[in-house]
Amino acid sequence: MIKATLFASFILVSNAYCFTEKDVLRNIKKFGKNLQKELKKGLKKSEIDALKICNIEAGNILNQHSTSEIKIGRVSTKNRNPQNRPKAWMNKYIEDFHAGKIKKSYIVVDLDDTKRGLLKPITTMPVCLKCHGENISKSTQLEINKLYPEDKAIGYKVGQIRGFFWGEFKKSN
Repeated sequence: MIKATLFASFILVSNAYCFTEKDVLRNIKKFGKNLQKELKKGLKKSEIDALKICNIEAGNILNQHSTSEIKIGRVSTKNRNPQNRPKAWMNKYIEDFHAGKIKKSYIVVDLDDTKRGLLKPITTMPVCLKCHGENISKSTQLEINKLYPEDKAIGYKVGQIRGFFWGEFKKSN
């Protein structure tokens, strides 16, 4: 009985630090929902309020859903925030998504012997166009320029891939 209990404890401990793509997708989904909820609250006041939420609160919301075991974030080749540039491992996959070579809703890749990476496209929705579209109001564009002087995240149309959610996590054994 003691051997069985020790073995079961070992299994639980050894698997406690391994995660699956479903765990990462769950964290990304929660982050996306929370960010969207906050942005909608901001938009009810004004586009400028939504921009400020994105500028200040998005990082805090992201941190709530990123752990020491599962790191998540957002990236884009046309980023608004320079901190959201793609990592080296992402470039080929992002290029393949944009070229239509990847048709799945997300991809998972091995990063090394112990870690995996996940990329999931962010599709431009109608509400995104207020700050990421082709016809941004003058006051919103001025605020974007002030908050993000190197902004490249404009000119999108509904349905285009605007960027990617990403996750890095420890491989399962």
